Amino acid sequence: MIGTLEHAATPSRSAGAQTPPTIPALPLQPGKLYLRLYHGRATPDEQMEDWGSDGPVIGPLASIHVTYTCHLKFAAAPDVMERFFPEVMAQWQASGVSNGHGPLCDWQFNVIDDLIEYGGILYGDWSTFLADDHAAR
Repeated sequence: MIGTLEHAATPSRSAGAQTPPTIPALPLQPGKLYLRLYHGRATPDEQMEDWGSDGPVIGPLASIHVTYTCHLKFAAAPDVMERFFPEVMAQWQASGVSNGHGPLCDWQFNVIDDLIEYGGILYGDWSTFLADDHAAR
């Protein structure tokens, strides 16, 4: 398992808000790896009449690793973790966990019924990309 916080054996939804957290967009860094979440919904069985909500563009990331669409793991610098996962970083730092001090932090998303959970929203689609000069503007 990546990271040092314990995960429940059976994935469960966060007790957090039902709307994605508002994270002000920063310019993308050319040549860096990002993860984009979209097609968000509140529950796995929600009937979608459209594409659902757009999620965040998370990054830059050092790496992404997917295992059978059951585990979506990634590594990022501490400042990226602070920006997108502040509660996790606060818990790591309060507990003195070395993963919170970098140079890279390893973490993984909960995957529930083939959906990626972030901020209380479940995302059915995701993409990875390297930012180019045009996207970075």
